[in-house]
Amino acid sequence: MVNAVSDRNHNVKIILNYFLEAQAFQGVTACFAGKWLFLWRIQGNIQDNDWVAYNTNHITFRKRRPSGGTGAFRGTIMKDTANTSFQKMVREDDRLRVFNDTVPAGILVINVDDGSVVFSNRFFFETLGASGEEVLGASWEDFFVDAEERQALMVQFIEQEEVRNFELKLKAADGSVVWGLASLSSIPLENEHLLMFAFIDITQLKEAEAKIQELANRDALTGLPSRRLFSDRIQKAMARAKRAETDMAVLFIDLDGFKAVNDTLGHEAGDEVLKEVSERLRGCIRKPDTAARIGGDEFIIIIEHQHAEGATTVGQRVVERINKPIKVQGGTADIGASVGIAFYPKDGETEDELMKAADKAMYKVKKGSKGAVGVA
Repeated sequence: MVNAVSDRNHNVKIILNYFLEAQAFQGVTACFAGKWLFLWRIQGNIQDNDWVAYNTNHITFRKRRPSGGTGAFRGTIMKDTANTSFQKMVREDDRLRVFNDTVPAGILVINVDDGSVVFSNRFFFETLGASGEEVLGASWEDFFVDAEERQALMVQFIEQEEVRNFELKLKAADGSVVWGLASLSSIPLENEHLLMFAFIDITQLKEAEAKIQELANRDALTGLPSRRLFSDRIQKAMARAKRAETDMAVLFIDLDGFKAVNDTLGHEAGDEVLKEVSERLRGCIRKPDTAARIGGDEFIIIIEHQHAEGATTVGQRVVERINKPIKVQGGTADIGASVGIAFYPKDGETEDELMKAADKAMYKVKKGSKGAVGVA
């Protein structure tokens, strides 16, 4: 039997569901602005001498069991301050309470007048790792990572009167980002100005997508940018050079003697060489520059804001470092590098034109002395 007790001084309504025989509690089923509402079931009537202590926030209750002894719990109580039809519906409708606790989506009910959260379900708390005190009564704007995303959500809502599957980011209590698909709609209650914000967590999906994207953009062996990522970066680099009216250099690098490593020491040794070459190339450039692997033993370097003399110096540094012996399993690999350099916009204004010019300069070196730098 469910009993309600009101405290005259604090106007507190408490509904308790306490299973004495099972000695078990049932969890929180709903929360409203400022306080938790615990729903427990109790057998028998609540007597004055059953209460040990209580105040406006917490209560300790003892009930004598038929078998002797007492059972006790401490819980947070809720003042009877529900002032919206929606809040009353959740409190009075068992089916709605169960729905709000089991639906696999975070739910906020927002007061349109001030943007405050007047209701949230358990799933939203768990998704953000937050407590009721951190969510209820707070402004829903506080949960957004990007204010522009929230504004875009509201613009779409105003234009379409509802929003479905809007991708955005929320802030978890620990500061991490939670990706989700959000929906926003009005709650059709007379004389009420409420919005329903529903949020489905897709963080794991976004992380998986990021890993797939990383695999597509990175060379699996060396970790350097792949041809795909290189193409994106050179396009952006040319655009920046055009705006700033500066030069940009492309260095085409082909390894000398690499085939002999594979033939004599094996492909595993060849892989070790490629990894070491990649590390040495990283050490030849500045942080804003890009070194990429575009083929078996072919590499590209993009150098921005660099004149001919500076780019040639980088090319010579590459040749010197790669010429040093590389220890591998089964022996030592002695390789070299031939480098061709082309400049934007002098030698080309497109990716294809620059690549062809740098490649042509590199092959001139390779047909001659090798282990040197050539300029288009």
